[in-house]
Amino acid sequence: MVTRTAPKKYADARRTKVTKEWAEWDKARREEMLVDGPTQLMQGGIDPAAYFPEQYDAAIPEEGAWILVLEEPQTVMRQHFRVPLLSMWRARSHTLNTGAFVLGGKGPKVYPQQAVIQTPAGDLHLWPHEYRIVRDPMALASGPDATLNSLGGEAVLNEDERFYLMSRGISHQDATLMLFGKIESLDFVYVTFPEEITSILEGVGQPLHRHLALNPR
Repeated sequence: MVTRTAPKKYADARRTKVTKEWAEWDKARREEMLVDGPTQLMQGGIDPAAYFPEQYDAAIPEEGAWILVLEEPQTVMRQHFRVPLLSMWRARSHTLNTGAFVLGGKGPKVYPQQAVIQTPAGDLHLWPHEYRIVRDPMALASGPDATLNSLGGEAVLNEDERFYLMSRGISHQDATLMLFGKIESLDFVYVTFPEEITSILEGVGQPLHRHLALNPR
C-alpha cells in the first residue's frame, strides 16, 4: 500500500521540476487507485478518463508527448483558429487545481488532467477523450502526405535541402527525418494530413498511424 505522506515534490525553488521520489510515489499512488477507481467514478456519473488518463492510454509524461487531436474542443478559440481534425501536436501535461475527487471517500485527492498544446491562437486544453498519444510520431511526420506547419506560418523544413538529399538517393522519409532533427523547438510545430485521409478516419476509433501502417501507399 502506498504511503499517504508524499515526499518532497519539487527539486528547485521555481517549482519547475519534480523530484524522482515524488514522481515514483505519484505513479504508485495512481496505479493503486486504478484497481477500482474507474468503476466508482462511472457510477457517480463522472468521466473516469479525466481522473485516470493512464487507463485510457492518454497520460502525458513529464517530458511531453505527441498527440493526435480526435475531437476539437468547443472553446472561444475556435473563432480565431480551428484545430484540424487528426492533426498532430506536441503536448504537455496539465493538472487542474479544481474538481478534485476522493476515491471511496478516503485517501488523497485526485485532480483531473488535461493535455495542453500551443496553437496560433494560444494554449488549448484537451480532455483525454479528445486526443490520442502517438507512439511513433516521426513515422507520421515524415510521410509523403504529412504537412509540417509552424505556429507563425514560416516554412518548417528547407525544401531545397530536402530536394538535395533526395537527389543523392535518400528517401523522402529519411530526408524529412534528417531535417526534422534540426528543428530547435517542436512545441511550435504541428502536423496536418490531407482531408481525403482524415475524412475516412474520422470517428473510426482507431489510431491514424495504425491505419497508415495497414494501408501503405
